[in-house]
Amino acid sequence: MEKEKTLKYKKGDFTIYWKPSSCIHAAECVKALPNVYDPKGRPWISVDNANTEELKAQIALCPSGALSHNMNEDNISLNKNIMDKPKIAGTAPQKKELIEGKNYAWCTCGISIKQPWCDGSHKGTGFSPKVFKVEEAKTAYMCMCKQTKNPPFCDGSHSSL
Repeated sequence: MEKEKTLKYKKGDFTIYWKPSSCIHAAECVKALPNVYDPKGRPWISVDNANTEELKAQIALCPSGALSHNMNEDNISLNKNIMDKPKIAGTAPQKKELIEGKNYAWCTCGISIKQPWCDGSHKGTGFSPKVFKVEEAKTAYMCMCKQTKNPPFCDGSHSSL
């Protein structure tokens, strides 16, 4: 399996990590700190345009977990809350209208309060969201039990819980 690409942006002892393939482009970072995150700029992250506390607060809000940080080699994901299996968020699927061309981040850990979507609550659990793009608009039944063999879609696995 190929390792996921991670880009680093440094400011002294502080480093921001960005995983492009995990990003759902919700633009929460751009809305929170437009002077730091400029999708048209190169580099697109200018860490010198905010203080460390502002950067940490914004990174904590990243819905997909594509952004993380490191300070003095103390990673914010200290893995103290590693989960061996996901929490069952529900025992029936959730019907959703999916929009063509939109990226989604489906919660795999079961602890997001925005079910079935990821809200970043997985940080430090060992889980990461299932990021996918919808090729054509459709109605879908999203798995809530997190046991599906066809993530993120329900396959009826909840019936055996």
